[in-house]
Amino acid sequence: MTASPKPEAQGGQAGIPDRGVLAIDKESGPTSHDVVAVLRRLLGVRRVGHCGTLDPLATGVLIVCFGRYTRLADWIAAGEKEYAATFHLGVDSETGDGEGPLLPREVDEPPGPGRVREALGAFTGPIDQVPPAHSAVKVSGVASYRLARRDRAVELKPRRVHIHRLDLVRYAYPLLEVNVVCSKGTYIRSLAADLGRDLGCGAYVDQLRRRRVGEVGLDSAHTVAAIGDSVAGGAGRLLIPPDRALSHLESVHLDGEAGRLFAHGGCVPAAAGKAQSPCAVYGPHGRLLGIARRGDDGSALVSQCVVGDADG
Repeated sequence: MTASPKPEAQGGQAGIPDRGVLAIDKESGPTSHDVVAVLRRLLGVRRVGHCGTLDPLATGVLIVCFGRYTRLADWIAAGEKEYAATFHLGVDSETGDGEGPLLPREVDEPPGPGRVREALGAFTGPIDQVPPAHSAVKVSGVASYRLARRDRAVELKPRRVHIHRLDLVRYAYPLLEVNVVCSKGTYIRSLAADLGRDLGCGAYVDQLRRRRVGEVGLDSAHTVAAIGDSVAGGAGRLLIPPDRALSHLESVHLDGEAGRLFAHGGCVPAAAGKAQSPCAVYGPHGRLLGIARRGDDGSALVSQCVVGDADG
């Protein structure tokens, strides 16, 4: 872990830094964009963005960046995800969740626990997964769910994702509770539909709660209401240290001169590492400078994103 960063300059509302990372415990109902819009107003900051969409019906950890840290969104979103999910068996859903339409199936005999465990095991590891038609995946520049709502045929290509763990927590047909640890880009709605297809009974996501993104979990998350209540007293105390949000990346520390070169977009020599891999770059006092990619031989840092300066 890196040292805690120095406080940033003041930004929008009094006591709010001009950049930061927040973990929101999203409630069911609002979209991720709804949460961003509310936070933009509460914080008095124009530049706010989320690090990975969470479905409207889902709850749990939604990481949000603001100010210059919005540039970090793609790298933060790359962290491993963990979900607690409840699948409803015996029913298909066009959306993959309870919004439906729901299509009950005739099931002569519900799958037993042994069959369910066997099926879950088949989805562990690297798998090819087709995103749901009702998703934010772009088709010719248009979100897939918009096309699906217009009753237009949507054909999405399979994507390689990785299910690190898929554990059965509780099963009493028709409800199946599982814990999922997976890579970025994994759709739990697709996992439920594919599992239901394999079991021959259909399935959709009845409940979904994201427990963590990388090392940022529910213990660090706050409701939007709590963020609003804390603004007057200085919401800066609720911020997530950037090194924690980026803990899945290699950390590189630069001294003052090298840090200044990096902060100005220069290519900086560094100790050898994995070629082409992304790194979180820190300067003096543990202050985050930005994201770099190692060069072809792994011995130089090429700036990808700059969010701080070495002298600040």
